[in-house]
Order: sequence, then C-alpha cells, then structure tokens
Amino acid sequence: MLIGDPGRFRQIITNLMGNSIKFTEKGHIHVTVHLVEEVIDSIEVETEFSSNNTLSGFPVADRRQSWKGFRTFSQEGSIHPFSDSINIIVSVEDTGEGIPIEAQSRVFTPFMQVGPSISRTHGGTGIGLSISKCLVNLMKGEIGFVSIPKIGSTFTFTAVFTSGSSSSKEYKSQQINNQTNSVSSEFRGKRALVVDPRSVRAKVSRYHIQRLGIHVEVVSDWKQGLSSISRGSSAFNMVLIEQEVWDQDLNGSAHFIDNLEKIAITTPKVFLLSNSISSSRANTTTSGVCNLTVIPKPLRASMLAASLQRAMGDGNKGNPRNREVPSLSLRNLLLGRKILIVDDNNVNLKVAAGALRKYGADVVSASRGMEAIELLTPPHRFDACFMDIQMPEMDGFEATRRIRDSEQNINDRIHFGELSVETYDNISNWHVPILAMTADVIQATHEACLRCGMDGYVSKPFEAEQLYREVSRFFH
Repeated sequence: MLIGDPGRFRQIITNLMGNSIKFTEKGHIHVTVHLVEEVIDSIEVETEFSSNNTLSGFPVADRRQSWKGFRTFSQEGSIHPFSDSINIIVSVEDTGEGIPIEAQSRVFTPFMQVGPSISRTHGGTGIGLSISKCLVNLMKGEIGFVSIPKIGSTFTFTAVFTSGSSSSKEYKSQQINNQTNSVSSEFRGKRALVVDPRSVRAKVSRYHIQRLGIHVEVVSDWKQGLSSISRGSSAFNMVLIEQEVWDQDLNGSAHFIDNLEKIAITTPKVFLLSNSISSSRANTTTSGVCNLTVIPKPLRASMLAASLQRAMGDGNKGNPRNREVPSLSLRNLLLGRKILIVDDNNVNLKVAAGALRKYGADVVSASRGMEAIELLTPPHRFDACFMDIQMPEMDGFEATRRIRDSEQNINDRIHFGELSVETYDNISNWHVPILAMTADVIQATHEACLRCGMDGYVSKPFEAEQLYREVSRFFH
C-alpha cells in the first residue's frame, strides 16, 4: 500500500502517453512501472542492450539513457534503507517519430514544436511535458528522456511515495494472494505454454495469464515448445502462440500442431495471440489448421478468461436453449427501470446504454464521478447505477464512497427527525444499487468494489448471464 497523490501520478503518465500516442503511427507504446531498487538490480545483471528485443519487434532507444544522471541512482540521491519512503520509476517507451537532435534541449518548453515536417502532421507537444516536469518535482522525483529520430522516444520519471502502515502491508499481501490464488476456480492449477521469441512481449503475456491463477512456461520457438511438452511430468492444458511465430513458419506451425497429439499426455487447447483477427484466421486456414481459438490483443483479464472458458468448455455449460432464458428474464427485470451509467469513455457509454435499452431500461448517461454524485443525491428516481471504476479526476470507488456517505447522512437525519421523510419521497433508507463495470475479473477487484460500498460488479462488455445474476438481486 503506497500513500501519495494519485491525481498527479496519473496526470504525468497520461501526459506522457498522450504524446506517445500523438507521434506513434506503428510499432508500440510500452509503459513499465517498477521500484527503483528493482531497476538498479537489473542494471547490474544487464550487460548489453538489444534494441530489437521489444514489445513489437520495432527498434527502440536504449531506455537506460533516459534516466542517465538521475540522483536517484547515485549514492547521495538514494533513499535510506530504513526510511518509509518508496521510490517508483515509470518509463513510457514508444516507436514514434522521435525528437530531432536540435529540438531535444527544448523538450520541456511549453508548446515546443518538434520539427517543421512533424509539426505539420501532428502539431507541437502542447504543455503536457512542461506540466509533467512540474508535477514530478512536486512528487520529489526526476524526469528525463532519450530519443532517436525515426526510431522513437522513452520518457522516464521517478516519484516518491510513503509506505502504508503494517496493517496496510498485510492488506496488500492479502490482495496479492487474492490475485494469484482466489481467481475463478476453473483456472486454478492449470498449466500454459507460451511460444514467443520476444522476451519483453512474452513477459506481458505471462503477466496477464498468471493473473488468472495459471502456471506459465515460456519458450521461444517450436522446437523448445515440443521439448517442454514431451519432457513434462504434468500436462499442459493450453498452448498460446504469438502470431508472429505462426506467420513466419506456417509449415512449422502445422508440424507443431500435428506433433502435439503424438507427444502430449493429453492434447492441450491451442490459442493464437493476435493483433489482427482477420489475418490470423486467414493464415491458420492457409496452413490447414482451422480449429485454433484467436485471442485478440492487447490482452485483458476479462477477454482472456472468456476466451479460455469458451474454448475449454467452461463457458457454455448446459442446454443452448437455456442461455436464451437470461435475455427474456432480463427484459422482465429491467423494463421501465431508470438506470444511470457512469463512464468517461463515450464509446463505452453508448455500448452499455444500448445493451440496457435492449432490455427495456430507461438509461441516463454521465461521464464523470462528480456528475454521478449530483444525480444520485436523494431524492432521485434512479433504480440502479452502473459505475466504471477507472475515471479521471474521481474514480468509481471514490464516487461510490461519497454517494454512500450522502445517503447515510440523509438516512440518519430522517431517523432523528431533522429531515421530513415526505420530502424524500417517503423513503427513510436510501441505498441505490451500484454495480461496478470493470474489465478486471480478479477477486481483489471484486473485494475492492464491496469495500467502497458497491453492491457487485459486471464485466465489460455485458454478459447476459452475469448481468441477470447481479440485477436479479435487486429487482424482482
């Protein structure tokens, strides 16, 4: 548990990512967050830098140069080992246009023009970088960058936080246990093999798969993959193949699939991790392998879990006709109900609103946490609220806490006769059901929702069965 200013921290990352998105047309944007101590330890192990061992395979600038000269990495700038301060280092790496050499001394100047040709296409940097530098200073950190024209840029900053209390640390430890051990039971104890030659990209895939409680082994090619499967004392339940590996050797891909049945203890399910579903389907068809399940990237916990469940037989249990029942029942439950949807993403708002209106709900949309607080201050006519967790300015957790505080205050004042119950529609116990909308399906997030006063959560995009299960607890 870290104590600091999440608003400033989020703003810095948002500003740096905004510039990367603005100037990057191909390749990748890769954000990493570490403890400074972890980075220092890795520097001692790293003997050389490979510009091609990257998330997308595109070359990048040597990120180590972005923090060159940081006091944090020197003896006088390091945090005392017995201090309760925690030093975080964040890097935002892109494969964009890069910054011309002659402009690099002016990077943190407001509205800096990167270069005539680049500025005509993308505009300048705005004031985001200069604001970020100020915010980093306020967080007792440092900021730097490395940039190579036509290759890309990496911006790195540090920020100092305070360690939470011992009870907070125990809670953090419990959260970690929840993330790894208390996820959906159908994944617990399963084993996955990831085939990916790029260690950085494989590390990202491993992280998301492990969040579901799955043990992961990574190999770089077909030969290593078959070797791991044949010598393993326990079977792999699934093999996840990076599309790049598949596309580079279609004959080798088909050979790998054929040999799986011969050497595996039990034949694992095979998945293709792909940035382009259409091209991956075309290539799997060309190679004669049509039974692969394609998992689109970037990976997200909910999408990954749903794909694995469907392919491994856990997501479609029961009679297919039974799956039509939730849709019919949902219409009975939601018809005429006034529902508030809160999400800062306009596309998400439209998708969620359309899904609920399909079942007959009267939907009102809000894009900010403060707007939700105003709309849900009693008296109001809303029957329920679907609240996004991650929003700028005020997240869904904080908005819910404030709504619950407001409801409790009014309920108490009605109870003690300070307010007239008639003024509040003759309701003496205000509590609007609030369901989190989240793409994160791990148990730790569920518990965080309940702690702040939410009544449950639904995954994005909505799934009929889960939506029915949640709303049926409030509507009859």
